[in-house]
Amino acid sequence: MTYSGSNYRGSASVPPAGGGGGARVAAAAAGGPTRRGLIGSGIGLVASIAATGGGFAIWSTARTTDADLERPFDLEAIPEDDRPDRLNEALNILVIGSDHREGNSEEDARSDTVILMHVNEDGTEAYGVSIPRDLYVHIPEYAAASNYPEYTGSNAKFNAAYHWGGIPLTVLTVEGFTGVRIDHVVEIDFAGLVQVVDALGGVTLDIEPADAPDYYDETGVTSIHGDHRFFPAGPTELDGEAALDYVRQRYQWNRGDFARMQHQQQLIKAIMDSALSAGVLTSRSRLTSFIESTSDAVKVDTEFNVVSTAISLMDLRSDDLVFMTTPNLGTDTMDGESVVVYTYDLENPENDNPEATTLWDAIREDTVSAWITEHPDLVGGEAAEE
Repeated sequence: MTYSGSNYRGSASVPPAGGGGGARVAAAAAGGPTRRGLIGSGIGLVASIAATGGGFAIWSTARTTDADLERPFDLEAIPEDDRPDRLNEALNILVIGSDHREGNSEEDARSDTVILMHVNEDGTEAYGVSIPRDLYVHIPEYAAASNYPEYTGSNAKFNAAYHWGGIPLTVLTVEGFTGVRIDHVVEIDFAGLVQVVDALGGVTLDIEPADAPDYYDETGVTSIHGDHRFFPAGPTELDGEAALDYVRQRYQWNRGDFARMQHQQQLIKAIMDSALSAGVLTSRSRLTSFIESTSDAVKVDTEFNVVSTAISLMDLRSDDLVFMTTPNLGTDTMDGESVVVYTYDLENPENDNPEATTLWDAIREDTVSAWITEHPDLVGGEAAEE
């Protein structure tokens, strides 16, 4: 079976940026991108709102935020020989949500959510591809890995790359099995998501009732974490803690982690909608709070330019983003672990997963729209039989 994520598609309206492809792609990262990870892109979104409706004081805050952002990721330091070539001016941003919690060591964190965001060369189309954390892939050898360098160069679940070697190894792993050049990185953790949602005054999510046998409840879904809060089915207002709780759930649905990825994508849409609502646009205090909270919540690479992102994102809306999930062969047991199977032939994935390899080709060649036209069943929230 092949599973795909949610589809939120409208007429794309990201305007071309005068500053070139880098600015356009930074825009995509800032405007769309997962749950914890993609929300980091909200920095540019808020900055764009500030530019159009918040006045000089808000715009000044955005510029200050750009200067004060924590920038620990230097992608230029990754050996060039180990990375794919850039084929055009369309750029790609890897948005990462780590499961690091306050009080726990960062060395124990894993990439709980990863979405590859792509903005086309013209800046008119934006796409997000969720990468399952349990996707079974090859993790390249990386002597500089901060944890367990001896484990690198082996096959494992995708989120092990972050645990073993942080952002650099995660980037190398994604580039290795996709062939797509990563141009920017945005990272956010649990606390960051809560900050962002609360700075917006909350979000509204359409809660999916539990359908897994052990959790079935047509009236909603009950969290298996913490205080076991109940989420009533249908549109529900959530604060940051509640939104985080909901998008962490997966066992309550038959689709498991694929349902969780879909809910993550829905949260991105909800955050964008909330940020662009009339209340946010007209409230200087809420705009300022959101900008400042977001700057505290995320980490970005050394080349991420928030101000350029703001200019490029002025017209981007939630319906302008198309979401999907990495085409895969469903779940199975490999090396004694339950995994999401990317391919049974890691050296020649085109043999049994041509949909994935052609998707990566489309991203590299900046022809994703045409790929979606040919594979409409892979853009949506349901599982589809191959």
